[in-house]
Amino acid sequence: MSSKMPLEDMSIERREAVIRALASKLQSSAEIAKLQQDPNWPQLEELAATLFRDSSEIARAEPEAAKISVMEGIRLLGQFEMSQIAIEARIAH
Repeated sequence: MSSKMPLEDMSIERREAVIRALASKLQSSAEIAKLQQDPNWPQLEELAATLFRDSSEIARAEPEAAKISVMEGIRLLGQFEMSQIAIEARIAH
């Protein structure tokens, strides 16, 4: 069982790894969203690119700034996942 550690309590290296993992998930979601012509795909792709490019700087910034970037990524992923649920529900009917 993994323990959940707040972003601000993580080492810079672990924070950077979390940011890069989030960027990877955003990128794969952006690719799916683009194929499905989801209007939010540009936002997913843009944030993924920013997080990949700036992961080191974001991880080294004030923890609150890193938390804001991570929360924005989670928000976008949540929106994408909700749209996927809606698509699956329409297909099922």
